[in-house]
Amino acid sequence: MDILKSKYSWLAAPLIWLVGMVVLFLIWAIATPEWIQMHFDDDGKATVEIVTVGLFFFQIGFFWLVPPMHASRSRPFWLTNFSLISFFAICRQLDWHRLLITPSNLPGATRGTPFKLRFLTNPVNPLADRLIVAACFVVVILVCGGTLLYFLRRLWIGLFKFHPVFWSIGFLGGTLVLNQIVDRLPAILRKDFGIYLSAPARALITAIEEGMELLLPLFVIVAVLQAHFIYNNDRPNDDPLARFKEL
Repeated sequence: MDILKSKYSWLAAPLIWLVGMVVLFLIWAIATPEWIQMHFDDDGKATVEIVTVGLFFFQIGFFWLVPPMHASRSRPFWLTNFSLISFFAICRQLDWHRLLITPSNLPGATRGTPFKLRFLTNPVNPLADRLIVAACFVVVILVCGGTLLYFLRRLWIGLFKFHPVFWSIGFLGGTLVLNQIVDRLPAILRKDFGIYLSAPARALITAIEEGMELLLPLFVIVAVLQAHFIYNNDRPNDDPLARFKEL
């Protein structure tokens, strides 16, 4: 915990990411593709996926037990907001959102996940299903996008001032984007370039993708601790974290 209270607190997220990547590459180097598939991506039953979901549930309770902001009338709103975003992540991880839509057998209906833009633009898909998907998109965009826009200016300034919380959130966002790129990479290589990955290459992609998802709640938990130490503790003026209290 001492590093989270020091002037080097901003390094916590980069260190977590670096250590995480090294561990993932080491596991890939010594494990078989079959072992990685079983323990990283086994249709929601893999160890890494179970731990990831558990950490997402844990972070919801952690928001309320260790508030990342000082007491105010708006704190319950933001804690509820952060909890809702965490619930969205759980739904995505467990595919709970897909339970809202019953797959259609109509000729020309969209196959695969309905939570894509092409599902909304395909008139063959049932109107009720498209309205449900559209409503989910609107809610997620409003909650997640609205939260990002509200904190965007402080996030940008905080990154340049080495604010510990915003560095952790920055790594959260960067890892999320990188995770989506890695997730789509095999399909892009296959469809656009005719490149089919070997079993070891697919295992590496699986390990990195699922491993980075495991890092996401860790970044959040670290950010909550950093914010709690900054905003919910009386700090002397010479304290290395005191200068962040007003941001």
